[in-house]
Amino acid sequence: MKQTAMYENNAQTEEPEDDPIDESTLPDGTPLSDSDIEILKDLNKKYAQVSFAGKNIIVSGKECPIQGEVYTFESPSDFKGKFWHKHYIGIGRQKNQGSVWLQWPGKNYLPNGAGFYPDPKKCPKGVFNFYRGFRVKPIEGDCTLYLDHLLKVICDGDEVSFNYLIGFLAHMVQQPDIKPSVAIVLKSVEGTGKGTMVSPVLKMLGSHGIQTNGAYAIAGRFNSSMANKLLAFCDEVEMIDKYLSDRIKALISETTVNLERKGLEIEPLPNYCRFVFASNHTRVINAGIRERRYLVLEPSADKAQNSDYFEKLWEWVNNGGSSKLLHYLMNVDISDFNPYKCPQTKALIAEKLDNLGGINRYFYNEIMLPEPFAGRARINAHELVEDFIKRSKEDDLKVNIASARSLTGKMMAKLNIEVRGRSDRGQGKYYDLPIRSELVQQFADFLDIPVKELEL
Repeated sequence: MKQTAMYENNAQTEEPEDDPIDESTLPDGTPLSDSDIEILKDLNKKYAQVSFAGKNIIVSGKECPIQGEVYTFESPSDFKGKFWHKHYIGIGRQKNQGSVWLQWPGKNYLPNGAGFYPDPKKCPKGVFNFYRGFRVKPIEGDCTLYLDHLLKVICDGDEVSFNYLIGFLAHMVQQPDIKPSVAIVLKSVEGTGKGTMVSPVLKMLGSHGIQTNGAYAIAGRFNSSMANKLLAFCDEVEMIDKYLSDRIKALISETTVNLERKGLEIEPLPNYCRFVFASNHTRVINAGIRERRYLVLEPSADKAQNSDYFEKLWEWVNNGGSSKLLHYLMNVDISDFNPYKCPQTKALIAEKLDNLGGINRYFYNEIMLPEPFAGRARINAHELVEDFIKRSKEDDLKVNIASARSLTGKMMAKLNIEVRGRSDRGQGKYYDLPIRSELVQQFADFLDIPVKELEL
């Protein structure tokens, strides 16, 4: 842990300015020498006593080879046990260093709880800030290899998606305490560099980034493993299951997350976590008709398994790539970036079409025929209902007449095709059908996709 870490992002003991702290004496009258006070000040750089989750706990840091500096929590008694082998301090009354620090008026004490404030200036006085800062320092340097990888491979040359992806990353760096409602989804064959894209970002974030395998790792229980995070990279995911899909969508937009630690009360914290999902499956998400929550990218396979290409890219990553990327992202202009709306990609549209079911799938299959509804210019309502029931049976779906009548009627209304006639006269209710191009346009509008994505 860096020696200054406890001071950088945390307010110190809250004391009135007109009541200075006497650091030379303990409450029981034990005097402290100058060398004793220096020892205690060194402990202040490593530890803080925090009133948090219903208890007084000692928070310290330890080095993690994956995430950098991470926090540890311990009780005062466990904290004192760390100093049994240390020399005792206090003039005239030799005491355990940990015990003295706990009694010392000048200790790093934060009585007003804890929180997660990625902008340390917003952290209230007397509150412990779980934000650690970036693991690396920004260094100006060439990011061309990495940026080309994002544009040409990850975004498959799509500059609109590339600009949004860069904005997404830069927004996380420049405005970390504003949570987007958009997640990134990467779907492609293995070896296209999905993990390589995220690696320098996770290294840059340190303890505020996390990598998991499978969607259930975060959807099963959104607890302390996800708290205090700015980015979660979830590899090998498949979010087709409706329950799982709904849970993931909630996590993308939820504003709070529970910090859970053994022996401590559950403590809610702000949730600023962004998500990047990666998968090798053809279908990844359960995309609704109006789905705009995901920037779905289908990385190019041109560089898949190209060892020379990835060797050069990893050389950049391992030689200060994270520091260079941080400097680059800190200087990207995000004045026009919208964290709540992403472009609709061809990959997302494909997910939408693959997820069509029931009445939506029936109309899609019919309208995509060279001659929809057998080329008829007019169709009776009962014929439409009967045909829908027949198609549903072929797909092993059970639909009764009343339900089929309601579904077909509502769909026709959504396509702006008016019902005519009366059920008690002539052949009953009927629909005058527009030409195929108009049908395709109306169905594209219903799906909220460009009509060119449906034109054959």
